[in-house]
Amino acid sequence: MKVILVKDISELGEEGDIKDVARGYARNFLFPKGYVVEDTPFNRNRIKEQRKRIELGKIKKRDEALKLAEELSSISINIPAAAQDNDRLFGAIHETDIQKALEAQGYTIEKKNILMEEPIKTLGVYKVSIKIYEDIKAELKAWVVKE
Repeated sequence: MKVILVKDISELGEEGDIKDVARGYARNFLFPKGYVVEDTPFNRNRIKEQRKRIELGKIKKRDEALKLAEELSSISINIPAAAQDNDRLFGAIHETDIQKALEAQGYTIEKKNILMEEPIKTLGVYKVSIKIYEDIKAELKAWVVKE
């Protein structure tokens, strides 16, 4: 079933995109939430009229994302953790811990946008990637220190 996105959906696309989705997904989730409208000639014309506003919105989002990426790349966060004498942590540092440390510095980042290959299990300095928008990523330093 072809639908036109009314809002950005991270797994599906951006506002104004025309996508082909499963009929059940559209009827049971996307339509009730107001994320999409059916792909009809009337709705296509309405989206064409809004296209300039949509494009300006995308440019604004990209500019804000670049600014945020620059800010995040220039900061470092400290994460205190309980560790043994050999610098091995009793637990592990996960995306949630990075998210809380960023919130303490005033940045609101969703947990799913923090990209870690595996949890941090030893003390030290680590580079953590954060997906901000489409292909824009930031890399910040995370200092895991002993409590």
